[in-house]
Amino acid sequence: MPLFRRRGEGRAGVLRQAVPLGHGEQLLAWAEDEQSGGHVVVTTHSLAFVDADWHLVWRRPWHEVDGATWHPDSDRLTVTWVDGQPPAEWLIRESALFKQGLRERVQASVVLADEFRTASRRRVRVVIRQDLATGRLLEQIIGGRGTDLTDPSVRAEAEQRLHVLRSEVGR
Repeated sequence: MPLFRRRGEGRAGVLRQAVPLGHGEQLLAWAEDEQSGGHVVVTTHSLAFVDADWHLVWRRPWHEVDGATWHPDSDRLTVTWVDGQPPAEWLIRESALFKQGLRERVQASVVLADEFRTASRRRVRVVIRQDLATGRLLEQIIGGRGTDLTDPSVRAEAEQRLHVLRSEVGR
């Protein structure tokens, strides 16, 4: 697919075709990955990656994004996932608007959060997030590196803290 398919259709139009938008969803920002030539795309409901041939490679809702780290010395952006999948990493030299949109969307999906340390000093976060496409609330228990979330004491503490968060949102 060429970059500009029709006269007057810019990169935003091509990205809208590659990342079909759902009801009420908007394309907010994008940035080119200088390594692959693909684009990281921020919408109101999801984060997506479109390859250099303008094909959608993946799309994930914001509640699946654990966090994003910008490394200004190397222009690297690293995104981590709540399910522990390997992080996504891109070389992005542009777009303060993109970085702002990314940060805003991740934060918008977090309703309430709490954190504690396990007996072995591992970090655990309990979070109530919102699916920004549907408004549905979701509960997450996210362990830091090396955390055993199957440990009964860790699980009990996480469940107790989720109970408190649930009560705070009226669930």
